[in-house]
Amino acid sequence: MTKKIVINIFVFLVILLTIISSLIYFNSKKIILEYDKNIEVFLNQELFNTENIKIKNGKILTSKELIDTSKIGEQEIVLEIQDYFKRKKSIKYLVNVKDDEGPKITCEKVIEVEIGNEINLIENVLVVDNSNEEIIPTIKGEYDINKIGEYNLSYVAIDRSGNKTEENFTLKVKEKEIKKDEDSKNNLNNNQTFTTSKGFKGIIKDGITYINGYLIVNKTYSLPSNFGSSLTKETMENFTKMQNAATLEGLNIYISSGFRSYDTQKKLYNNYVKRDGVEAADTYSARAGHSEHQSGLAFDVNIINDTFANTPEAKWLSSNCYKYGFILRYPKGKTNETGYKYESWHFRYVGEELATKLYNNGNWITMENYFGITSQY
Repeated sequence: MTKKIVINIFVFLVILLTIISSLIYFNSKKIILEYDKNIEVFLNQELFNTENIKIKNGKILTSKELIDTSKIGEQEIVLEIQDYFKRKKSIKYLVNVKDDEGPKITCEKVIEVEIGNEINLIENVLVVDNSNEEIIPTIKGEYDINKIGEYNLSYVAIDRSGNKTEENFTLKVKEKEIKKDEDSKNNLNNNQTFTTSKGFKGIIKDGITYINGYLIVNKTYSLPSNFGSSLTKETMENFTKMQNAATLEGLNIYISSGFRSYDTQKKLYNNYVKRDGVEAADTYSARAGHSEHQSGLAFDVNIINDTFANTPEAKWLSSNCYKYGFILRYPKGKTNETGYKYESWHFRYVGEELATKLYNNGNWITMENYFGITSQY
């Protein structure tokens, strides 16, 4: 009897130890999760759906991917997980996208207008916001276009989140200028004449600038919004001659971007600004009215990126385009003159005479350097 009791106690202890061991084992394999049920992030902040989750004794089955944080508001994130024993379940958490960044305003710091002349102070103001919404600025302050003086004003831009930005500028209302020389008659017809730093004669006629008869478009000199409709006949005729000559050399040259209207350039530039910011965009894209593409005299060829410079087509064009009246408009190392980075794909028609001078036996001279003009906003 005593022996049987001992055996039963032993069996009981074995069973008890087995149960305890099993409990310890299963408890050690219990899934452990740590995550915030509510996360706050800023607009366009990079956030992956799985980076909020810490998991032990299990794994996340849902693929890692970026959460769309381009819109303000709450969104529910659902993930599927699996524990050690391959049992599946879903977990959820909320991501609240907020915006605390104000819009960016790009504008002229000083605006001059003659007394009595109407002026649209909003027209050339660029407002960019991280929400990509269209924001029309307002003007803070008072001014009288019929009274001479300086008015300290501000542009005000507010996004849908209530973030506010102010940018100060000065409006100078001045007397009408009446010249008493031989140019006064031209000025009455909306024409202005000037002399460049290198002695070339310039004229601004109906908002279009010509120097020595050559149309000028850069950061300093602009075109009216209604100017142009296509590449000029002369430009296309000479491009065709150049293209045929290249074909005989076994090269393929084609226009990939020709005429661009004021509105098209405005949309293009604004998209670049949204992507890269104003400072960066200004190095490779023109603001509306300042693009040579609107002149009908310029175009981009083939591949519009830096890789084109190493192609046989780019090298041939750089050495031969002047024979057909074209210039490499933005040469390498001349950013401080043109205002733009090197563009091996951008060509401008000026005629064979000027093109040959600017070619300069392969050491390209810019129009800015040759004529003695600036290219600055």
